[in-house]
Amino acid sequence: MCLRPFNINDAPTILSWCKDKHAFRLWSADRYKDYPAQPEEMMKQYEGDNMFPLTAVVGEEIIGHILLRFPSEDKSVIRFGFVIVDDLKRGKGYGKQLLRLAIDYAKRELGAQKITLGVFCDNLSAVECYKSVGFRIIGEDAYPIDGEKWKGFEMEMELEKI
Repeated sequence: MCLRPFNINDAPTILSWCKDKHAFRLWSADRYKDYPAQPEEMMKQYEGDNMFPLTAVVGEEIIGHILLRFPSEDKSVIRFGFVIVDDLKRGKGYGKQLLRLAIDYAKRELGAQKITLGVFCDNLSAVECYKSVGFRIIGEDAYPIDGEKWKGFEMEMELEKI
């Protein structure tokens, strides 16, 4: 597996992995107005200098996606978001591999000293995947999603200096 820059041609494949509105919201929270989202909307999410959307591929096959971004002017922290693996390929270690590659990219290419992310509490497989590569839960929050309150974990990982 390797990571390469995301492009609009990746969007239809990535968006197709959210088979229903609940799965879509687990992936995107409230960042998109409507389900299903369109490729152009996905591109709009990634506008700006502090955004690094990446696509995970095995050969030519798209199997995952992740966004790395600087959440503030302090370039020591990277925030992971929009993390997803093809729903037909889950349970095969691709999520861990995607995360390890993204952690390495954040450290080596972007100079991150810490990585943060948010994940919904009931997305248990994602929570366990994040823990398995070294993230730890540092807090809880609640977010309004489609008229309901969804509980989420805030997670982080401190990185060793290179």
